[in-house]
Amino acid sequence: MEENIGTDADQFAALVLHQLTAAGQHDAEYDPDGFEITVGSLRLYLGNIYRETAGLSAEDRDRRIANFVAAVPDDDAPDTWPEVRPLLRPILRPNTFGINSDTDGMRSISRPAFPFIDELVAIDRPHSRSIVSSETLRRWDVSADEVFAAARENLTAMVGSGGFKGDGLIHFADNGDGYCTSWPLIPGWLAGSGDGTHRPIAFLPDVDTLIIAPDLDDLAPVFEHVEQRYREAVRPISPQAYTVDDHGTVVPLDQIPDHRHRVLALRARCGLAITEYGAQAAVLEQAVDDYLAYPDHEDLATAFAGSVMYLSDDTGPHTVTIWGKDVEYLLPEADRVVFCTDENGQMQTLFEVPFPAVAEITGLTPIPHMSPRRYEIRHWPTPETLARLEAAAIPR
Repeated sequence: MEENIGTDADQFAALVLHQLTAAGQHDAEYDPDGFEITVGSLRLYLGNIYRETAGLSAEDRDRRIANFVAAVPDDDAPDTWPEVRPLLRPILRPNTFGINSDTDGMRSISRPAFPFIDELVAIDRPHSRSIVSSETLRRWDVSADEVFAAARENLTAMVGSGGFKGDGLIHFADNGDGYCTSWPLIPGWLAGSGDGTHRPIAFLPDVDTLIIAPDLDDLAPVFEHVEQRYREAVRPISPQAYTVDDHGTVVPLDQIPDHRHRVLALRARCGLAITEYGAQAAVLEQAVDDYLAYPDHEDLATAFAGSVMYLSDDTGPHTVTIWGKDVEYLLPEADRVVFCTDENGQMQTLFEVPFPAVAEITGLTPIPHMSPRRYEIRHWPTPETLARLEAAAIPR
């Protein structure tokens, strides 16, 4: 659990908002999910200053907040690409980071890093951190690729690409300035880390924690510890384990064939999928309740946001979702799809099909710009399609 960010986080944000308003920043808005405040086109990450003020007297805390607010640049202040380029850093966040607050101009630029995890770019100023948005790119007149490349280049210059050598479990607790959870993004860094004998396995349970373990026989306690930290974190990243493949590329551990920790890795992958789809579904459902439309998808007709569930059998842990007759869905991408009908008020399971087969047979395509991916389902499959799906079903 992140010891420095607790139940008083929202009260702290209120203090910052008060001082921002007093300083003339009347458009400041707080995003509790990201623990950040938006001011115009800026996003101000509050984690660093919150940690710095922990334990201070009210007077010293307010003085530190005043310095933070004074350092917030106005939208009209110089903020050119040459000035900002050295300050860029890559950061990792779950797909649903900031899902409640994104608008066209404020949407963070992002690209997939790992399943359910995106790479964003932060501007690392001395007293604040903001996240690069699409509006920022327009102001700088540069491409997203240039920004991502600069951020990784700057991080590599900070920590190098050779990795961190050490035996046993290596634990990094970030103070907010080291960007340790981004280090695996540097090509070669994770491959060069550890004891040089065993495959390095990295865990990123929250934004300030990086754990590297050697690939030994018993990692169950590490997975359990990481899962607990992830579940309790105010700003989680992932419960998954990440390692390097035979080419040195960083991949989730569950993608390593026949790995001895594959069951643990699959369980962690399922947990991440369920969490992210659950957060997304809550936002979609609330948007329908409030606006009768989806954020950034106003033309998409409303439908039931399907859920993802966890199951485990002889093949190991996996996720499932339901495709029921006479229901319109925004179908999540699970490992398997269960086809069901309602007979006299009783749910009847027909068969269970691996998702790739479902997508191929029914021609599913993801809804554009929706992350995590969902698929628009408006009709029950035809008898011919059902027959093909049943032929591809998992034997009972």
